[in-house]
Amino acid sequence: MTAFDMQTRHGEVCPLDTTLKILAGKWKSIIICRLMHGEQRFTELLHTLPGCTRRMLALQLQELMTDQIIKKTVDLNVIPIKTSYQLTELGMSLISIVQAMDAWGTTYIAALQPKKSATSQLTDERI
Repeated sequence: MTAFDMQTRHGEVCPLDTTLKILAGKWKSIIICRLMHGEQRFTELLHTLPGCTRRMLALQLQELMTDQIIKKTVDLNVIPIKTSYQLTELGMSLISIVQAMDAWGTTYIAALQPKKSATSQLTDERI
């Protein structure tokens, strides 16, 4: 199911579900972050994603292309053939959303970190 198809998942138009579907997936948000800085080749992306397999990266890239967030460019004029990925205009419009989510996540982690540390210390003292 494409992100566009998610718009009516609850029987009503839900743009939030569409957005979440685009970003859902273990590697999609980080792929978008990597491409925010410019186009990258498949192997360049793969090397910046420790733990991501070639197959998983290919699947995530395909989903992002299907949702028209990224585009693939093939340059046949060089040897070896150069295949690269970059954000589309729609993909670039996600940059501010991804940055806002990152800022919110930083605030969220900071807000919970002291509580978690205090809870961990209590647990450690009891053991």
